[in-house]
Amino acid sequence: MNGPHLATGRFEVGNDQLKTEKSKNIDLRLSYERDGLFGSLTLFKNDLQNYVYLMDESGEEHDEHAGEDHGGLILANYVQHDADFEGYELEFGKVFQLKSGELSMSFGRDSVSAEFADGGYLPRMVPEKNIFTLSYQNETLKALLSWKDVERQADLGLNETATDGYSMLDLNIRKSVALSAQVNMSIVVFGNNLLDETSRNHASFVKDRVPLPGENFGIKWLLEF
Repeated sequence: MNGPHLATGRFEVGNDQLKTEKSKNIDLRLSYERDGLFGSLTLFKNDLQNYVYLMDESGEEHDEHAGEDHGGLILANYVQHDADFEGYELEFGKVFQLKSGELSMSFGRDSVSAEFADGGYLPRMVPEKNIFTLSYQNETLKALLSWKDVERQADLGLNETATDGYSMLDLNIRKSVALSAQVNMSIVVFGNNLLDETSRNHASFVKDRVPLPGENFGIKWLLEF
């Protein structure tokens, strides 16, 4: 990309002199499952040479370029620096066998930290989050209630702004009926962002202008042949 990119709200400037990225990665995963208990932990560390990313101009620089033909878009240059990523993904829970079906409860958390080798945070990195889920299923019914707690992101790259945390409560219920040996009908009732929180994705280029969807409900009817 070299020019106006309306989807990101930026005038992107390419660079055909960038070097090839090189990465050294290590991942360690531990998992456990017994008598309805389950859990997993993944640790990772990635060292990237010549990491390529978009570097936004500052507000002052944007004002200085006001007379140039950028269409009012933020000027962003493709640049590269060595960078280090590290983090983890954690999940554990319990499955209860009931006469009518299976009930499951779980907790998950993930975290990633990314810094340049010479100091400073990478831009647009996702914040830490916790996910709580409660689900039930039998032969014809599946129900899932999930609560995602996303923390505030204050590890900021150059010319970035902080993003507040938010909570997202979602519900999905699916009822299936076999109409014949070859045809299955399902009705899905869902509700997303039931708390109707104003939430923003820190990894989005347009987070300040375009928040995540608010409270919404729906019904879907499906036929599977």
